[in-house]
Amino acid sequence: MSTSAADDKPMGYSPALPPADQPLARPPPGQTTNLDHPPSNSYHVYIAAAVCIPFILIFAIVRMYVTIRLREHRSKDDYTFMLATVCTLIYISLVIALLSKGLFGTHVWDLTLGDLRNTPFLLVLLLESLWGPFVWFIKLSLLQLYLYLFGRLQWMKRLAWIAILVTGLFYFSITIAKIALCAPRESETYIMAFSTRRCNNTRVLGVVTGVFNIVSDLYLLVLPVPAVWKLQVSGRDKFRSLAAFMTGIIALNASILGLYYRVRANSAVDDTWKIMPLYLAILIEMTCGIIVLCMPSVAKIMKEHNITVFGYFNRVNSDANQQGTSVRMVKLPEFSSLRNKLSHLKSKHGHKTSYNSDTQLGTNRSDSATLNDITALPKV
Repeated sequence: MSTSAADDKPMGYSPALPPADQPLARPPPGQTTNLDHPPSNSYHVYIAAAVCIPFILIFAIVRMYVTIRLREHRSKDDYTFMLATVCTLIYISLVIALLSKGLFGTHVWDLTLGDLRNTPFLLVLLLESLWGPFVWFIKLSLLQLYLYLFGRLQWMKRLAWIAILVTGLFYFSITIAKIALCAPRESETYIMAFSTRRCNNTRVLGVVTGVFNIVSDLYLLVLPVPAVWKLQVSGRDKFRSLAAFMTGIIALNASILGLYYRVRANSAVDDTWKIMPLYLAILIEMTCGIIVLCMPSVAKIMKEHNITVFGYFNRVNSDANQQGTSVRMVKLPEFSSLRNKLSHLKSKHGHKTSYNSDTQLGTNRSDSATLNDITALPKV
């Protein structure tokens, strides 16, 4: 059975149009080519960016306020946090700039060769290259936060540094591989380089990266649990402290979705359309990472200002209780001061101090101080 040459042309092909204005592919059954006003699903990412950026800024401001006003000194994780926040905002801005060109988010049969030529593939390569280091900065900041809080534990110190080295080597290796495979060679243009078989092999790297991302997020989620559980504080305080870190479950779910959409985009013909959920998952994952880094500070400021989830009802109860006997609650710093004075008086009169958490733990940081830094979430 013979076929005409027209059957090999994409639907919507017109001999009157120049090659640059011809559709790139035939639409599937039930779909038609729309070169004038093609539909786009990029608005999902725009909405996500409009939500994520304010969340990042609000949580970052809260953390900086706590660092400057309520903490005695800055630690290394404060500086890596600022770097991770800036990198996340830069990445979101680059994604928006790429989507504004109109290629990604549009069905491939609604695109022309002219659309490909107008797309800055250098920006595509930049996004692919920067994602790994930017994500590593977020994980690095979280691991340094663990070192600041639980650095007195030798097993935590070893596991945190192993994670820093392994994740750093992996993400930077993936970045180098993507640049080596997709960067233009000799007389190649960016379009030619991205259409080569060697660049298509990075799809496999994307799946490997997705799996590693899930494993590393799960590792970071579980790592502080034994350390918090061994704190010499009440069980309620332990659960409330763990809640500050368990917000990372959202980032873990975003990593799982990212792997799913990576596999889906790799097996799809219409990858310019189906890659949008992947960008969406990446934005959510990075934003959740920044929020996790800020949760101890958010909890600390809520505790400092006596803010609870149902703050309104607490204020009503407080006003009602003012007519009765009021009991003054001693805050943790005041309690520590009183304990030190009592120990000094006992030593002065020849008595031994009954308990000293710093001496018992063999460190300059007591469990109470660690809990104060984590600042367990206020009770409901």
